[in-house]
Amino acid sequence: MRTKLLLAMLILALVGAAAYAVDVNGILAPGEYAKEANFDNGNFRLLWSVVGDKLFMAIDAKATGWVAVGFEPTAIMANADMVFGIVDASGSAKCVDAWSRGMFGPHPADIDQGGRDSILSFAGKRSGDRVVFEFSRLLNTGDKFDKVIPASGKLKLIFAYSSSLQFTANHSKAGSAVIDTGGSK
Repeated sequence: MRTKLLLAMLILALVGAAAYAVDVNGILAPGEYAKEANFDNGNFRLLWSVVGDKLFMAIDAKATGWVAVGFEPTAIMANADMVFGIVDASGSAKCVDAWSRGMFGPHPADIDQGGRDSILSFAGKRSGDRVVFEFSRLLNTGDKFDKVIPASGKLKLIFAYSSSLQFTANHSKAGSAVIDTGGSK
């Protein structure tokens, strides 16, 4: 009897954990992310969850080009660890793990600067004039071109989006904020 009770509790725990799992598929499900912030009058929405040693993040933006988020810049864009999401009209998604060298760029891909691509998974979808881009990465990648993301606490970030699908093109809108990563889900 005790074994059946333990088995039932294990099954319930697994089902409950699956209900709160982040699925990096370019589709935002209700309750999928633990935290959310809106910027630029709702034109740029950022959602995130910290699960174990990983950050899961989604961008939902009114953009015809790329979308991006950068972590812990020192001045404007300088030394920001950046993630660019690009979803073309056919729905093909691309992700660029980048590092900004100066206050106004440039921001070459990490792999072009001697680092590595630290993105674990990514996906994106386009619908009308909006794009959803999701990605995951380790909180601490060990790459010198990536900032350590705190499991809980304050995180300074920058965000931007463009009308171009070329990640080196100028942004149409940009801003900065401080969010609370909020701990595990």
